Amino acid sequence: MDAMDLGARCGVLRPTELMPRPELLSPASTRSCSDRSLRSARSASADSFDFAPYDFKLWNLIIRPPRVVYDDSELGPTEFFAGGVRATRRDLKLRTRRALSLSCSYFTPSQGGREIQRFPVIIYLHGNSSSRLEACNLVGALISQHMSLFCFDAAGCGQSEGEYVSLGWHESDDLAAVIDCLRSFPNCGPIGLWGRSMGAATALMHADQNPNLGALCLDSSFANLRQLLEELAQSKSVPLPVPSWLVGPALALIRLRVKSLADFDIEDLVPLQHAKRSCAPAIFLHGREDDFVHPGHSQQLYEAYMGSKELMAVEGDHNSERSGRVVSHIIGFFGRCLRRLPLEPIPRPVLVWDPQFVAPSLDGVPLRVPHRLRQSTDLAKKDKVVIGSAARRADGPSLIPVRGKLVNREVIERPCGSMGRARVLGAVGGA
Repeated sequence: MDAMDLGARCGVLRPTELMPRPELLSPASTRSCSDRSLRSARSASADSFDFAPYDFKLWNLIIRPPRVVYDDSELGPTEFFAGGVRATRRDLKLRTRRALSLSCSYFTPSQGGREIQRFPVIIYLHGNSSSRLEACNLVGALISQHMSLFCFDAAGCGQSEGEYVSLGWHESDDLAAVIDCLRSFPNCGPIGLWGRSMGAATALMHADQNPNLGALCLDSSFANLRQLLEELAQSKSVPLPVPSWLVGPALALIRLRVKSLADFDIEDLVPLQHAKRSCAPAIFLHGREDDFVHPGHSQQLYEAYMGSKELMAVEGDHNSERSGRVVSHIIGFFGRCLRRLPLEPIPRPVLVWDPQFVAPSLDGVPLRVPHRLRQSTDLAKKDKVVIGSAARRADGPSLIPVRGKLVNREVIERPCGSMGRARVLGAVGGA
């Protein structure tokens, strides 16, 4: 038995069966054959293609952008003047219902006179690879108009706890806890939200749940996360653009990974749906040269928004600093919206400082209210209890800008309504 017969018995094809006769093909048939081969090759490669580089670039862009590292001193002094208005900065930590600690800063005009004034408060919400430092450029402009500024590092950003961001999904719940805590302060007036990029999406995701918001500024928000990812997948903004025929499979894999790591579904993140149910006055802002989130997203949101609205196209791209003219226009918008209903000032009680409360507030509103004075001034002196400004420590605030840190943090729990409880971990002034 020769080798050829042995191969036939074992089921091995003969050379003549392996090599069919060549056929003459026309150019048209050659092209159609090539097209079929290309499609089948793409189909086969889609099953065996290594998605890792594309998958990593996109999901990292969504939930784990670079974390900003900074020092508290970059937040500025704890006491300062802006436009002739004396103001203070109070740093605090707030624990959300997800048990994550958020690093916050509260810039507010100082109290004067015998009554506690309630100032309009702007909560600034930064982008996904930024921090509360982004809001510091607005401090002077807001304080000079007798408005307070509250800013915080979103979970997963800056000095706050958390491993991942969610582009507004979990951040909207954290914002609800921040607002509940802020409203417990006696100097808090009407609240407006100023968000940029992820922060703008967060504001929209929360706005339809909170009818008491006074106004919104929404700078460079996306309308639909799935739509944004499809655009970014083939954009030059991504270091490794995804071929068009791989976008669908890549996003399916990213969806699973984001669900497992960050506990949200990218298909559910659609600020456009929330815009249809929101009614607070709003400004939609977008840079004309923005190639990361196309200006068409703000156009969609503007058209769907139910409340009074304004659309501004400004110079710059996604990360450009907004001009002084634009900032002044937005602050004027907040001033008109938040001051329509004047608030009655709260009478300030005569207080005796608790000896254990060694960190008096720099703005005249203590985080923990000390006991009311029941004795006369003479009796208080006899018992070595000091009243009012005389109770301030030697290193307390003066009439000139100072830098310094307050010591002995305390844990104070404050109820946060339907969104659970938030814990304020002390009031510590940064250097």
